[in-house]
Amino acid sequence: MKNFMHALLPSALATFPPTLPGVEGAVVDMAQRQAAPPPVMVSGTVQTPIVLASPHSGRFYPERFVQASRQPLAVLRSGEDSYIDLLAQPANALGPTLVQATFPRVFCDPNRAAWDLDTRMFHGTIPSFVRPTERGLAGLGSIPRMTGNQRPIYRARLPFSEAALRIRNYWMPYHTTLADLLDQTRRRYGLCLLLDLHSMPDMPDNETADFVLGDRHGAACANTFVETAERIVQGLGYSTARNTPYAGGYITQHYGRPHDGRTPQHALQIEIRRSLYMDEATHAPHAGFGRLADAIARLVEALLDDFSAHRR
Repeated sequence: MKNFMHALLPSALATFPPTLPGVEGAVVDMAQRQAAPPPVMVSGTVQTPIVLASPHSGRFYPERFVQASRQPLAVLRSGEDSYIDLLAQPANALGPTLVQATFPRVFCDPNRAAWDLDTRMFHGTIPSFVRPTERGLAGLGSIPRMTGNQRPIYRARLPFSEAALRIRNYWMPYHTTLADLLDQTRRRYGLCLLLDLHSMPDMPDNETADFVLGDRHGAACANTFVETAERIVQGLGYSTARNTPYAGGYITQHYGRPHDGRTPQHALQIEIRRSLYMDEATHAPHAGFGRLADAIARLVEALLDDFSAHRR
């Protein structure tokens, strides 16, 4: 796993702080770090070819971050995939490992490349390894500038050292843990399937499917697994769509390698409509929660049956 870390961490940042050029005075708030939960939690061990992940359901908002924001906590939570980790627990009980971030995406988003950052939100020298994409420049990079409902987060520009520390202390541990579990799974079973679980808001201008299955238009996951997911979900009375409007983010793109002939690694992003299980305004779960949790478990059970049939 050391090689994975070095592939993502530029040499200038490997010992940060204080050797990053142009960054001075970076200090970790140890009191906050001690009060916080670990940045990533894992439930279960490798017992099946499936790994479940919830990168956006984190609910620990550091007090210093909330105080620095121009938005109240209710607005900061607008992009949170609330309770997806809890919805996945019955599926986790069937054997797949569950990986979850405890930090919120508005603080650090592991579904973006590490250095996909809007440079305009920082002051001081910006390292040359920062490579913003179009989404990053729109304020939706690994350290977001905008909330999920398009409101600016910060009152003032941040020192780049703050972004570097969040990448090191939150983004890196999440991806190190996930990559390690996927490697373990492939070594044990010869292949693996990552189910990257998310939630999505209702879209007022058009009808929102209950589930959106994102496989990067076939580049991240074998069609047979997507077809199984569609069949099970539709059979339970939910509507589905493929890749529209969500084809899969950085995690699906980065980890989906279905055409690796030796040990294929499949990644399928599953977006679930939030109003199926909670009140979007209050984030309170409602009566649909249990039915949806059961549906996710039945989906995972069907995929495990697919693996069993393939190995016979």
